[in-house]
Amino acid sequence: MKARLIGLATLGIWLGTCLARPARAEYTVQEWEVMKTGEVVATEVFSTKPDGSKTTDVVVKAWIKAPREEVWAVMRDYNRFAEFFPRVRECRTFKQEGESYWVRYHTEVLGMMVVYHLQLVGVEKFRRIVFSLDPNQPNDVDDTRGFWVFDDAPDGQGTVLTYSIFIDPGLPIPDWLGRKISKPNLVQVVKNVRSRVESGGTWKKPPGS
Repeated sequence: MKARLIGLATLGIWLGTCLARPARAEYTVQEWEVMKTGEVVATEVFSTKPDGSKTTDVVVKAWIKAPREEVWAVMRDYNRFAEFFPRVRECRTFKQEGESYWVRYHTEVLGMMVVYHLQLVGVEKFRRIVFSLDPNQPNDVDDTRGFWVFDDAPDGQGTVLTYSIFIDPGLPIPDWLGRKISKPNLVQVVKNVRSRVESGGTWKKPPGS
């Protein structure tokens, strides 16, 4: 049991301990100049919760050389996520109603398989997906939520993809530690998505990653 709790805490750090809010993404001229070089922009957004406490969102952005419709198609093909999404070993859609998908994830962390179920809603087609934990299913985490935003890059040069996620494994994790470790992992997620999209949906992650 102790090993499992430690593993779930690590999962929370890996996915990101920020409070992901489903707001429309924006990027600055300076961020676009960075993204044009192939780098992923990772920023911390500070805000105040209704109870007055402070929270920090970790948000990552990347330029993908493909139109929003192509990026969207890859991000809605959940049954193939295990081919390119970091640490995901199995991913299956078990229900769909229009632009709402219910998906079961099997994610490997420290040699353990962690299972959770998400509802992912396309609130604006080709623009924004928000997701949250499905409480009607058995889950190995207490809570998770986040968003994907698909913006046009300047001059029709493709898509700026923005991603943020929060997960609560049921154990307290220092905010500073979560931010420190979550940034590079969220960066890797969008890098993998970019490789998948720009390859025409054929790129696969290295074995075991």
